[in-house]
Amino acid sequence: MKAIMKVLGIDFGTTSFSACVYDDEADQSWFAAGYNSSHKAAGLKREFRIDQVRQDLYSFIEKLSGEFSLAEIEAISVTGNMHSFFLVREGQPITDIITWQDERVLEEHRDGLSYVEYVNETFKPRFSRYQYRVSSGYAVTTLLHLLETGSLGAKGFAGCSLHFAPDLIVHELIHGSAPTEGAGITDHSLAHSSGLYDLEGKNWNRDLIEAMGYGEITFPKIAEPGTFLGVVGEHIPALRGVPVFLGMGDNQASVFGALMEDAANRQFHGRLECSRSVVLSMGTSGQVSAVVRDYPGDARLIDCRPFLDGRMLLVGATLACGRALHTVKDFIQSAARAICQEGISDKQAYEVISQCILPSSPLKFQTTLNGTREHPDKRGSISNIDLSNFTLQNVVTSAAYGIVEELFGYYQEMDVECDAIIGVGNALRKNAFLVDIVSSVFGKNVRLSKVTEAASFGAAACALRGLHS
Repeated sequence: MKAIMKVLGIDFGTTSFSACVYDDEADQSWFAAGYNSSHKAAGLKREFRIDQVRQDLYSFIEKLSGEFSLAEIEAISVTGNMHSFFLVREGQPITDIITWQDERVLEEHRDGLSYVEYVNETFKPRFSRYQYRVSSGYAVTTLLHLLETGSLGAKGFAGCSLHFAPDLIVHELIHGSAPTEGAGITDHSLAHSSGLYDLEGKNWNRDLIEAMGYGEITFPKIAEPGTFLGVVGEHIPALRGVPVFLGMGDNQASVFGALMEDAANRQFHGRLECSRSVVLSMGTSGQVSAVVRDYPGDARLIDCRPFLDGRMLLVGATLACGRALHTVKDFIQSAARAICQEGISDKQAYEVISQCILPSSPLKFQTTLNGTREHPDKRGSISNIDLSNFTLQNVVTSAAYGIVEELFGYYQEMDVECDAIIGVGNALRKNAFLVDIVSSVFGKNVRLSKVTEAASFGAAACALRGLHS
């Protein structure tokens, strides 16, 4: 058993719980993961069963206490599913956690419009600056579905309070299953993820809330990450009495964790202040993120989100990335079956991809295979094919470059100053050739983050922030 100390960050993820135990003095991190088995799917609905979340959480804490000595943990923060929320009445949940993957609002609402389309057409004048549209999985749209389908019964929103997914974990740590009154405290990033936040005023968008009929809902107070929330209760002996500090949404926590990874213990405030690094995340999807003081540009292609201490997080997100490589892998396997009449494994197919990478390719591969957020119907293409260059090596190389060039387009749109790229995500970690391509396309040095779970590390940094505030 490792004798470690200081802070614990917990990430309530879509498929798993993960944790980071960070020793501030030794500047060392340890990570652990456990399964989130609470998924519930029915038609377009995607939810987490609250009772199962509780069971999985306590099992995860028991696992942590078996792997680490938790007696010296000095603080805890929690991050998790942005957009995912639930409603409480009289101190008890009246919904399960409705997740960011929920698509019930794609159902028809009225006049041939879905709930999402109706909200975007009817209430757009009341959206905050930089909020050009909302989508499924956001509270702003899902609440309308709950209200107008009668899912909440005759009382509607009367006496309801809104809470986000990490709030359930915080409540369990502090209160256990005991009911509490009010909506508690959340941070700016989670409030923003609801679609009901005013980014300019840094508060709830009351005009939109009232216009949509949500005025009876009690919304959480908004505070900075690192705000003290309470202490772990006696029902969790391994962590009893440990202070719990406010965390942030998992996207912001991941960026915060990547930026803070190399920070020397208590100097991390200054490191954030002077950071000129851009965080590039490449997994199933891709994201390029930059922290700025303000953003005077047009945000139609860039997501503008709240970050720490009044700063903004600019995010350019692609929908393919690792999925595009997966599609190339499927193509190679299909060709192998057709030519050799036998299959090859995923590992063998990815080895073929690595072996096929060239310094460059004359082909241009548009890797928008499942659209973009701005144009969901857009699809990919390969161009500049002539009689001699349509080879497997050129197809694979152009696909790899296409993935990076799509992210680079968002980076150019941001128009930010950048000294280095911090790379996170399994697509980068498992494919060294992508690191080289990123460096070539962006023209910057690339440093792969050593943190395997950036979100839980970011939560641990929020706990550290609370201790030092």
